Amino acid sequence: LEEARQSGIVRITINHPRARVRHLEKELAERFGISEVFVVRSQDSEVATGALVAATTADYITAQRPLPQSLGIAWGRSLTAVARAMPEEWTSGLEVYQMYGGLVRSNDDEVADSIGLMARRGQGVGHMLPAPAIVTDPELSVRLLREPSVAATLDAGPRADLVVFSPGILEPGSVLVRSGFLTAEGMQRMRELGAVTDLFSHVVDVDGNAISPELEKRTIAVSLDAVRTSKRSLAIGWGEAKALPLVVSLRIGIANALIVDEKGALAMLREADRLRD
Repeated sequence: LEEARQSGIVRITINHPRARVRHLEKELAERFGISEVFVVRSQDSEVATGALVAATTADYITAQRPLPQSLGIAWGRSLTAVARAMPEEWTSGLEVYQMYGGLVRSNDDEVADSIGLMARRGQGVGHMLPAPAIVTDPELSVRLLREPSVAATLDAGPRADLVVFSPGILEPGSVLVRSGFLTAEGMQRMRELGAVTDLFSHVVDVDGNAISPELEKRTIAVSLDAVRTSKRSLAIGWGEAKALPLVVSLRIGIANALIVDEKGALAMLREADRLRD
């Protein structure tokens, strides 16, 4: 076997499920000017790829030294997958802050359980926002944002030791539509106006500009300017559909670390080239 290997007849490769794609990590780091990039192999299914990205994110969080004592979290399916991948009792006294309003209706535990599960795994406390992500009345939004419990949580999230989020995909099945915050028709109108992602419930274009000032006035969420001040902010995602949202997150400076799968990474580079041209 050794003779065959040396002669080139046999080539031995190790396909470890946690193997990283180093050349893509280097290319993404150089393209976006960030130092922490993790690219994992895309798996045979989207579910398996998502599980691998979530596990890698959990490893990243628990590998931080000193261990994070506070996390700012964007709720949703991606972050619930991360919470489920976290080891039990990996730390104690963890403070987990919800960074934008919650659901008004959901039977989807994968969406609703992000904050609470993350807090329980870290033997800590989840600081929930007692308000929906989007309200019907701008004046109500102003009053809610002044509410001490809401204001304190939104202020603490970006100041946490680590912020973790996955930018949203604008599609009919998105959480914003399924939860009733936006209609499918409203989402389509946003896309026609140039919307490409939602970041902490802010619907924005490729430059991070809000598509609808009126919608912004009704949004209960941390500001993107506040997220930019975070000491460490990690964006995660998998699949080609997440590529442009991830690119926007890096371009506008609300993320300084990235975990993505191989297909997503390649699509990110294509999107970055397209935007540059």
